[in-house]
Amino acid sequence: MTLARISITQPLMAVLARFALVALLATSSACSSDPDTALSRGDRLLAAGETDAAIAEYKLALRQEGHTPEVLLRLGHAYASEGDVDATMQYLRPLLAVGDEHEFQIAAELSEAARVARDRGSPDNMARALEPVLAMGIGRVPSDLLLPLARYYMELSDWNRALPLYLAVLEGEEPPKAAVLETARAFQEVGGCREAIGYFERYLEDADRRNRAEANWEYGSCLFEVSEADRAQGRPADAAERLDRMIELGVPRNLLDRAHYNRGEIRMAFGDLEGAEADFVAVLELNPVRSGPLVRLAEERIREIRFGVR
Repeated sequence: MTLARISITQPLMAVLARFALVALLATSSACSSDPDTALSRGDRLLAAGETDAAIAEYKLALRQEGHTPEVLLRLGHAYASEGDVDATMQYLRPLLAVGDEHEFQIAAELSEAARVARDRGSPDNMARALEPVLAMGIGRVPSDLLLPLARYYMELSDWNRALPLYLAVLEGEEPPKAAVLETARAFQEVGGCREAIGYFERYLEDADRRNRAEANWEYGSCLFEVSEADRAQGRPADAAERLDRMIELGVPRNLLDRAHYNRGEIRMAFGDLEGAEADFVAVLELNPVRSGPLVRLAEERIREIRFGVR
């Protein structure tokens, strides 16, 4: 089974599992021949919207029948509908501890608790509800909760947790434009500038002017960082290509003199003395008071090109 298939089918199965439990409760409440047990009374009360009374009956059933899956799932379902994350987890965790038979139902109930928490403006509770779901595999997290959870971890600067969630968001249909930029930033934060470049470019293809400036600065930083790695790894042509794009962007300004100097060195090695001299002159122009650390080196290169001496 491929990752794409897991990401599509598992949340659907979780939702169907929750619908199955809801249908069971509705059927139970509608069946007049049901024995008058705490469990059946709880089902009828929950179907009537009397959640607190239903919970009281389910707790009575818990005392009478023990910690059976039927009772624990009902309590988890009731508390999830109320958005009580702690209580939902209290009754569903024991089922996770004994096997995976009820994983889809558990994932569905915890996801519902997370939605309620999200809608109430409690991202901490949302994330706590989804932690066991995420532990089952990222494909179990419903698509509508992927981006809120990714952004929660982003706010905490927990980039290693945020990044896989962003990638899952981008696998969906028509992901938000902002998620593309946030994915690029997540890669950048975990030291993956080489991967980030493609996402920055994807975002910048049609970004409006208001949002381009900061993204261009970050994109330029990654271009420079990757160019440095390319040079160190013996790929000067690749490095020069990235420096071309960075210099064309004109940002970050504090790295432009280094970018010109590095490109000048590459051009000089390739025998493009005219292009190299232009880059070394640009270093001087970017340091008009002639105080930058690269000034002396650029002046030496210019003398070497023009007069053959250092």
